[in-house]
Amino acid sequence: MQDINYPIGFTIFKLDEDREEYTVTGTVIKEYRFRDFDGAYDLEEYIQKHVDCSDITFDSEYCQFFAYAKTLDRAKKFVEDITAWFEKVKELVD
Repeated sequence: MQDINYPIGFTIFKLDEDREEYTVTGTVIKEYRFRDFDGAYDLEEYIQKHVDCSDITFDSEYCQFFAYAKTLDRAKKFVEDITAWFEKVKELVD
């Protein structure tokens, strides 16, 4: 599988074709950010409060956001939901 990069700053990839899960990682780039996050844990907590995270597991480290989905479609939907949320909030605060 080829990596899928999103304009918001997240990437979806699969480490090994034998693994079942798809990895979502990255950080929100400046153009989408309306606030600064105190590391990946803070970003993860914020996303969990505002985006549907059903069927998503997290394993972020301080400097890198990591989330996992069992299907590619779910990983894509997750990143699309994050993007939509950040776009909506950015519109409200600009």
